[in-house]
Amino acid sequence: MIKRRNIAKTHRDTYTISDIQASSIADKVIGICPVKSELIAVKEVHGTAAGQTCTLAIERLQGTETSGNGDQVATSINSEGTADTVQTATLTTTAANLIFAAGNRVGINMTGTTTTLATQIVVCQFRPVD
Repeated sequence: MIKRRNIAKTHRDTYTISDIQASSIADKVIGICPVKSELIAVKEVHGTAAGQTCTLAIERLQGTETSGNGDQVATSINSEGTADTVQTATLTTTAANLIFAAGNRVGINMTGTTTTLATQIVVCQFRPVD
């Protein structure tokens, strides 16, 4: 039997947790990590820009933390930016915060006004770790 620990970290399969929101975009939980994993990338695209100051961050939610109260692990996604342009988030430099335990939730934290923001897709890519 091949054990995960015997496969180099960079050669392990990855999985994604994604969210699609047509409108009424707000803070929320978008998924639960099934196994201990490292967040390795976050991408976002929206069909209609926010039209005013609006940013998105990804959070690691542990225990009973609610959206908006977790550890921000990915930032710098400008929801007022050009529509239909894929953006890559900036991951935190605190390596320990990029590790999600099995059962930790992935949250979206919106800052600013989302009134006109629409058709937003967020994809978080994870790699299982030991």
